[in-house]
Amino acid sequence: MTIAGFEAVPGFPGAGASSGELQKLTIYYQQGTSPVPGQIEALFNPSEISVTRSVWWDRLNAVGQGGGTPAVVQEFRSVAADTITIDLFFDTYERPAAGLGAADVRRHTGRIAGLADVTPQLHRPPVCSLRWGLFDIFTGVLTSLSQRFTLFLPNGTPVRATLTCEFTQVTSWAHARAGELQSADVIKTRLVRRYDTLQSLAADEYGDPALWRPIAEANGIVRPRDLQPGTVLTIPRIGP
Repeated sequence: MTIAGFEAVPGFPGAGASSGELQKLTIYYQQGTSPVPGQIEALFNPSEISVTRSVWWDRLNAVGQGGGTPAVVQEFRSVAADTITIDLFFDTYERPAAGLGAADVRRHTGRIAGLADVTPQLHRPPVCSLRWGLFDIFTGVLTSLSQRFTLFLPNGTPVRATLTCEFTQVTSWAHARAGELQSADVIKTRLVRRYDTLQSLAADEYGDPALWRPIAEANGIVRPRDLQPGTVLTIPRIGP
């Protein structure tokens, strides 16, 4: 059985498939400013899906009292975005292309690679949603891609490939700030957007636009009016 140019195993894509049996994964991705997403179909092995999250702490040594053993203190810094790594399989060996033999598998793998390209209308790569049937697996951007071509025709045309893809979670500013520690005595980072000023950032973070100088000093800013969009600033703590 062949779906979208990929050779599937018997029983594809039945629910409740046994471990190790390939299933169809659909990747929906942004198409510029169009409200209709594009989509790419691939095969993957759903026997295991793993999502990774990292939490960063700084280890601090506190001086022990009375000559005792120094205490070890862990100071929270930040939570990294979730990531997922998944292998996608493409096989065009059994699908002839208009009497010319098996199709070049790069027709399909190239679309996955394109998810790491900058979309002109968005000025960034597209956000993707990985779905398997009713299971919304993950939403994020493609941040790492490894392509392995494993079968070739006598003329060198690749017809089988495995792609190892890493996607990193994305979220809106509103969602990120809702889950962030909101006190002014915690060090944070902030991405500068168009029309941001040090005063507006200070108002957002500290509740007082007059407190812009600690941000300028923490980031070595000597010309506050030259703040560039896309710059990541450290927002220092100002608490006691």
